[in-house]
Amino acid sequence: MAKPSSSLLTLPSFLLIFFILALFSTTLQVNALGRKVGAREKIEDVKSNKEVQELGEYCVSEYNKSLRKKNNESGAPIIFTSVVEAEKQVVAGIKYYLKIKATTSSGVPKVYDAIVVVQPWVHTKPRQLLNFSPSPATK
Repeated sequence: MAKPSSSLLTLPSFLLIFFILALFSTTLQVNALGRKVGAREKIEDVKSNKEVQELGEYCVSEYNKSLRKKNNESGAPIIFTSVVEAEKQVVAGIKYYLKIKATTSSGVPKVYDAIVVVQPWVHTKPRQLLNFSPSPATK
């Protein structure tokens, strides 16, 4: 009668290894570039990034629409200048955190914080402005 091979893992050893691997795979979710999955990532070259600048324009446009609705068409709009900083985060789509420079109707430049989610597969509304407010440093 042949003896079972000793190179095979016993059930308790296999379960222990499986548990350790499962524990580390959920706590250390890192992509191939060494970044934590789902973490915010700074976007470089914001000034020359057309997509980011278009998102900034979209945010200001949506803010102005909501201002007009709130104030019965009498709200003074702000004018988009540029996105000065940006970060992105992979969620159910891509969430952008933008610092937008804009000018008030009285000509005063201000910085605003905006959060917008882009979900290209949603045909009815692929972009959604979640938040738009004056940046704490410029209130």
